[in-house]
Amino acid sequence: MSEPLNRWDPGLYAGRAAFVTAAGQDLVELLAPRAGERVLDVGCGTGELTAAIAARGASVTGLDFSDDMLASARAKQPGLTFVAGDAQDLPASFTGAFDAVFSNAALHWMPRMDDVVAGVARALTPHGRFVAELGGRGNTDTVLRGLRAVLPRLGLEPERFIPWTFPSPAAYATILERHGFRVRFLSHFDRPSRMDGAGGLRAWLTIFSAPLMAALGASGDRRDVFFSLMENACASLRRDDAAGLRWEIDYVRLRFLATLD
Repeated sequence: MSEPLNRWDPGLYAGRAAFVTAAGQDLVELLAPRAGERVLDVGCGTGELTAAIAARGASVTGLDFSDDMLASARAKQPGLTFVAGDAQDLPASFTGAFDAVFSNAALHWMPRMDDVVAGVARALTPHGRFVAELGGRGNTDTVLRGLRAVLPRLGLEPERFIPWTFPSPAAYATILERHGFRVRFLSHFDRPSRMDGAGGLRAWLTIFSAPLMAALGASGDRRDVFFSLMENACASLRRDDAAGLRWEIDYVRLRFLATLD
């Protein structure tokens, strides 16, 4: 599982999942980076939000698990620092190294939530802040129900191919407080995310389910059957109106600002 999860297509991500970065722009406003601050961007992806933080004058380090994403980030932002790593196991060299830690749309890929928050707490200076958004309870529920119904029909165990953890606000607040954070702001809200065209759901599944795509094979009838079954299972997400044919994936987000007091 770890090897496919480490492989992404940055071009496809930028072309069809740009809404992830766009929705994170106001998360940078919540972070409110200041000139001279040291910021760690956890799950930086292709580095657009890392650059937005740096543009405020902060010294930013982007961290990501995917070599493909990091290669794209370094090509786009050659003046910034990007390092490979797993935020569930931050290195000792990060201890006390940052005034703020930022993360957009990455923490739900990390099932060891306690390890992530403990590592962030160690990485921060006293009174440092942690600003993040991730998928919260209810995120992509329709897609998850579809996967659990469809995959057994193809001889696959659903839980092997559902890598995300979508915590409730109470659960994540408890973890933050356990590791010394004071929760200053927390919001749990719906944000349907648009994937245009008849193939929008297929594109979403291709981008965000690399291990499953590998198990289904690069091409052929099995993958086509899977996509057709998923489109039927998720038909409630399909929209065809004056705004055009699209799929609105049922995103539910958890956004917070917490400080070490």
